[in-house]
Amino acid sequence: VSLNDAYMKFCDRISLADFIVIAAEAVMTHMATPSLKASWEELFRGQFKYGRSTAFAGCSFAEGRLPNPAESCDDVERVFVHNMGLNWKESAALMGVHTLGRAKIENSGYDGWWSTPEHSRTFNNNYFISLFSKGWCPKYNVNGCSDADEQRGRCVKKTQWQICHRGADTPERAHQMMLDTDMCLHFAGSRGDTLFSKSEDCCAWTATIGVRRFDVRPLLEAEDNVWCDIECGSRLTQFSTYQCLDAGNFRQGGREFRACCGKSVNNGNNLECGTAVGNVDVRVGGPAWE
Repeated sequence: VSLNDAYMKFCDRISLADFIVIAAEAVMTHMATPSLKASWEELFRGQFKYGRSTAFAGCSFAEGRLPNPAESCDDVERVFVHNMGLNWKESAALMGVHTLGRAKIENSGYDGWWSTPEHSRTFNNNYFISLFSKGWCPKYNVNGCSDADEQRGRCVKKTQWQICHRGADTPERAHQMMLDTDMCLHFAGSRGDTLFSKSEDCCAWTATIGVRRFDVRPLLEAEDNVWCDIECGSRLTQFSTYQCLDAGNFRQGGREFRACCGKSVNNGNNLECGTAVGNVDVRVGGPAWE
């Protein structure tokens, strides 16, 4: 049943604009974790306000109202920070909507899910867990745009991020992806600037020592104590001293780096994205990291 078909039953009682908001809140409630369903339904019912008018004259005004993935955090800043007045923490929270659904080439030129198929049907925080706990490498020309077609203006080549550690080829992970507007929140580019997949040939990853400012254990527990397909198991300790592998794991060439970035996807390149944070060589540094 399409959204339009569902609306036909109520079109004489409510505007399409109001109905779309109700539908979005219904989807969030239906896909919420069991502990949140009742409270969300009560919240949405109690705070909903009717009165939105539906614009039928076209939607050209909506162009540019969402961040363009190809413009990375430059566009996140334009839309969420400058236009909407959010800070970077709030911008990252809003981007968490990507925990649901998927991207399709025929719609956007991008392809895949931001989480596993199972989690993509649940409104939870697995989007953020995936961003932290996996190694990501660029995937170029996702939509198969040829040089000739791009030169003629028929298409634009799209790049995104794919998992590049071991286990990435399993059915559950083969279609997991992130866009530049996701990755740039947490990671900086290889020169310490905004992260753009089209100009990078590196692996973006987070060492467990890199998240020592807060307790990493809930992230690991949510992934069955797995970090970049590493079984951490009994290594769980106090977060202030926590490391999944050896003491040198946070430097390039260490065991964690090899586990997160060992499956190369771009010309045999295993370089790291990002810049150092403080006096620890951890490859993070996006505007929402702090």
